[in-house]
Amino acid sequence: MGKKIVGKSLQTEAYEKLEEMIVTQALAPATTVTEQYLSELIGIGRTPIREALQRLAREGLVLIRPRSAILILEMSLDRQLQLLEARGAIQQLTVRLAANRANVEERSKMLILAAAIDDAAKIGDSALYLHVARDVHNLLCKASHNEFLSDCLSSLYSLSRQFYFKHIHKVDLHQAASTHSDILRAVAALDEKAAVKASDRMIKYLLQYTADLKA
Repeated sequence: MGKKIVGKSLQTEAYEKLEEMIVTQALAPATTVTEQYLSELIGIGRTPIREALQRLAREGLVLIRPRSAILILEMSLDRQLQLLEARGAIQQLTVRLAANRANVEERSKMLILAAAIDDAAKIGDSALYLHVARDVHNLLCKASHNEFLSDCLSSLYSLSRQFYFKHIHKVDLHQAASTHSDILRAVAALDEKAAVKASDRMIKYLLQYTADLKA
């Protein structure tokens, strides 16, 4: 039993490290890597690395080629537009549930994160902004108390973070941050209607921003 727990912990650690490196492009898009290289890079054995890569492949971050190297996938403009179509519907359901199911502790954390993401925008710290945005998404998923929605959105959010890390210098951080904080404050107030409206505003903003990049 102890070995399984350790193995699971290493797999999670490997996943989190690799996901962060892909999102921040420390592992550059369209490049290939091997299990051995990644194992040496982050100091974790090949078995947890292999399991982490399988999860990353399911989430669309890498492509595993049998008997070949692993390809780091790139989030193109077209992929991002498709992702936002799916994310809009799933996120709307998530905030609906969160506005009805979030407990006191979760609602308290939402207000803290709302202030944090607004502050990150005010000081113009894009790296901090993306880290707080990740925490925002994770908390909203958790507050929905629906494991299937959480699984769906976690991969979409990772892909979005990868895309926006590349283009963050073109983002209006104040406007983007307000879309997050509006959702958080509405959910914290258990206002389902306002939460849905804020979620729709976020997706509309992201779709327009992405379309402008493509123009």
